[in-house]
Amino acid sequence: MPEVNQNALVVQELVRRANSHTQRLRTVDEQMRQINSKLSNEEQHRLKMSKLNTEKFEKIIEEIEGIDNKISDLKNELVKVHEKEKGFVKEKEINTIKKEMELLSPMKHEFVTWNELNREVKKLKDEFKVAVRP
Repeated sequence: MPEVNQNALVVQELVRRANSHTQRLRTVDEQMRQINSKLSNEEQHRLKMSKLNTEKFEKIIEEIEGIDNKISDLKNELVKVHEKEKGFVKEKEINTIKKEMELLSPMKHEFVTWNELNREVKKLKDEFKVAVRP
């Protein structure tokens, strides 16, 4: 019997160790499932964020292209404005013309016509006659 007892004890110890190892394997298996679940969630989150970032970058690129087009349009408009500006009279030219007009203006230099001169002479003669009569 001692041999049966000893065999029973060995079997019990083997069963206990097998149960212990099975429990450890279950724990490890559960931890692996949790890690896999976390990795899966992280991967899904990364893919979602990558997709959002890609959409944002596409929008930013579209906006930059729009801004680039607007800048090109503004450059073209500036070129047109500069072309039109070339046809404008400059302030220096206006001042030169103004001075020339002042030199030629009869109002500034008080030129009179023959009729105005005769009228003034006649008026002076009449005044002189009135002043001399007394």
